[in-house]
Amino acid sequence: MRIAVIGAGAIGSALAAGIARAGADVMLVARGGRLALLRTEPVRMISDSGAWEQAVPVCAADDLAGPFDLAICCVKTPDLPEALTALHGKLAPGGAMLTLQNGVEAPKQAAAILPGAAIVAGRMHGFFELDGDAVRHVGVAPSILLGCTHGAADQAEALVLQALAGSGIAATASPDIVRALWEKFMLAACLGSTACALGVPAGQVCAHPGGEALLRAAMAEVAALARLAGVQLDAADIAATMAFVGTFPPEATTSFQRDLLAGRRSEYAALTGAVPRLAERYGFTPMVFRQLDAMIHARLHVV
Repeated sequence: MRIAVIGAGAIGSALAAGIARAGADVMLVARGGRLALLRTEPVRMISDSGAWEQAVPVCAADDLAGPFDLAICCVKTPDLPEALTALHGKLAPGGAMLTLQNGVEAPKQAAAILPGAAIVAGRMHGFFELDGDAVRHVGVAPSILLGCTHGAADQAEALVLQALAGSGIAATASPDIVRALWEKFMLAACLGSTACALGVPAGQVCAHPGGEALLRAAMAEVAALARLAGVQLDAADIAATMAFVGTFPPEATTSFQRDLLAGRRSEYAALTGAVPRLAERYGFTPMVFRQLDAMIHARLHVV
């Protein structure tokens, strides 16, 4: 099996290193300084359990030579259309694409740009961040829940599970990946937005005065939007997500939050901005997210 991992940020680098460490044929697509570094240096991983490194073949998007049985797209949502377009003609017949973007819109984007591919949507849990040249993992054990949204489900899901076996990131097929994506959307959009609005790390939101109530209200608003979209999220889902947030280390931040704080292009449109955009379809006014949006713009420059 030939595997392409598109995007050499923290998650893409961690996945490519884990897949290569397991002995699979993988190519990591990178750009800029990260591409120059990984041409001569291994991916360096740091976690609570220790440090290790793995050499990974790397190339620029323009030099990617297929065919690949599987492509794993790890770029941020603003870069998704460009990454998908770069894969035209690079997937083998019966090949699959795994999307790992936050939000609920990536699988449909992938299906529109790569109509011949099986599309597998993935929901990833785990905190990875670039620490200098190394990838650092903190907090909860990383995992991917996945499900096919377009194409032959059994074949595509089996392909992805085989590719991720031994990578160090647990992968499981979901009977309802659309619901799982909305659950992750509720976490990522609400926690990232609330943390940025309050100016604290994501792991300290609930300890901040009024932070827990604001986060819970944001989750209730996303759950209401999900129900309008036909996905049944309720109070039990909010409680479970709040409990999960409670497991985060105090210093934990979301990638969305780190990008905003650094003034980089972020997933704002796919997370904070997606709630009012999706709500407009149903005549729903998300008052909490309007408040969060105003608080964030008062504090940060949004890119």
